[in-house]
Amino acid sequence: ENRSVGKKLTMMSSKDRLKRAIQTVKEQEYHKLVLLVGDFSSGKTRLMRRVRDEIGGAYLNVNLELTRQLLTIDARTYATKASDLLKDLCDAQEPNRPLFLDNIELLFSPEVGCLNPIDLFKKVSRERVVVLSLPCRLTGGTRAEYSEPGRRDHMSLDLSGLTVIDLEAALLRHREACR
Repeated sequence: ENRSVGKKLTMMSSKDRLKRAIQTVKEQEYHKLVLLVGDFSSGKTRLMRRVRDEIGGAYLNVNLELTRQLLTIDARTYATKASDLLKDLCDAQEPNRPLFLDNIELLFSPEVGCLNPIDLFKKVSRERVVVLSLPCRLTGGTRAEYSEPGRRDHMSLDLSGLTVIDLEAALLRHREACR
């Protein structure tokens, strides 16, 4: 379900819903952030790449690119510098096209300071459309959880006011339609 864009999109394909959400957030003044929420192997990467190939834009594998940057600095400074390094990586991408961010699990790591990806990418999305692959599960209302409670990398995220495409719900609808 695409919560901010509306109920009329529930019968659209995930690809069409994402393209429509990107068009909708372009018009927003403050945050131009679209969240693709789903568990691992829910199709977030494939969907992002298909849409990026159709409409253009930059694709950034956050784990890979941020790790490359972190390897150039002292490990004791990871937590204080990771956020700035990531912002620089985003700023280096083609500025007037959507930015598709994938594989963000490193951000939840205590070694980089357990960065809140929502807060971080809200800032980036003030300047451009950002599509963020969020490997979480929706926990009802406007919240999502990464990892399991009690683990060092567990985080509960507030998604209030953001455009969310729930790929788990889309997968369930697809399975029901195929019956």
